[in-house]
Amino acid sequence: MTVGVIILTQRMLTKSIIDANKSVLAFAKEHLPVSYDELNNGQKAIYSEAIFDDGTKTELRIYRRPRGDELLSIKGIAKRAKVGDVVTLIADATNGVRINIKGEN
Repeated sequence: MTVGVIILTQRMLTKSIIDANKSVLAFAKEHLPVSYDELNNGQKAIYSEAIFDDGTKTELRIYRRPRGDELLSIKGIAKRAKVGDVVTLIADATNGVRINIKGEN
């Protein structure tokens, strides 16, 4: 099973914009109804079936900027995480996305 793994930076937390790395691109392609390959520049897809590990619902957005950058945002991530934390996107049994946050070691 593919998971998306992100190490958070200050910019990601301040601007609520996360660059989609190779693991996130692969996760979206395998587990989300719409992947980055299907988005045109300037388009976005919103997934409301996302939850943090504690069961709190959130929203995952994947999008392409008009110039083609592949990005994502996770609603409420800045209140739950800090710089250096590792965020893992995991597909759950209900076709949703579970978001795990682990502090840096």
